[in-house]
Amino acid sequence: MKVILRKNDSATSLLLFVYNIYLTYYNKDKIKLSSLLEIMKAFGKSESATRMSLSRTAKSGILINKNEGSEVIYTLDLSGKEAIKIWNEGIEQFWKRYALRNGLWDEKWYLVNLEFREEQKENRAIVVERLLQMGFGLVSPNTWICPYYQTDDIRKALAEFKITSGVIEMHGEIKIYDNILSFINNVFHAEKLAKSYKMFITQFSEKYENTKNLYQEEWFIKEGRALPLLHALGWEFLSIASEDAALPKTLCPAWAGDEAAQLMIEFRKILLEPTLKYLGKFD
Repeated sequence: MKVILRKNDSATSLLLFVYNIYLTYYNKDKIKLSSLLEIMKAFGKSESATRMSLSRTAKSGILINKNEGSEVIYTLDLSGKEAIKIWNEGIEQFWKRYALRNGLWDEKWYLVNLEFREEQKENRAIVVERLLQMGFGLVSPNTWICPYYQTDDIRKALAEFKITSGVIEMHGEIKIYDNILSFINNVFHAEKLAKSYKMFITQFSEKYENTKNLYQEEWFIKEGRALPLLHALGWEFLSIASEDAALPKTLCPAWAGDEAAQLMIEFRKILLEPTLKYLGKFD
């Protein structure tokens, strides 16, 4: 079962966010029920709402619950681990593209043409979403383009969905006869992404300035105030960045995504410390 998260404040999203931190920083994939009930209060979730959410995640294969002595323990199941893996890969892919944006571009393009056979059409929407998240832009119904060579990621996706035919890959220089700004906007939706990035900057700049004066306060740490901020920051940023090709500066020298990325880096840095201190008290 694939876990698709559409709402940033859904209990499933919040729970997976918490488990992702525990996996990354504590190498733990199990949390006590009593701890989860307390942690979810930091997100404004009541005990009854959290219990209902945990019940749903257990039924859907995201978490497994079992008794250990007098405690009920919730452990990540296969679907939960897969959802976290996909989320982390999306983050890693963006920062990889972002590093390439800030490097020297070889002025070559990577083009992939996918002809979906009848037996593969049910996976088309998922493959298309994966291509968008890898920074590809749609040139024509079956042709995708990206300024960075990502053949390993493409072949991994093709293998996952058992697409073994109807695929053409090309990497090299191409001639674009359209106005380059029009091409960038039509293929990579630059104007829409820039607008979203500017909204992100407006939304989180003020929060960043306010939090800089609070994040080391004992009450801020003790109440888990950094936790919902860190979740919202990551969710809102990745919802934009996952579809951002992070075009080379040669093509797009002034880009709102640069300011948004720096805000993301700096804000995350000051939120992570109090978050880890808060979560670290739950054994």
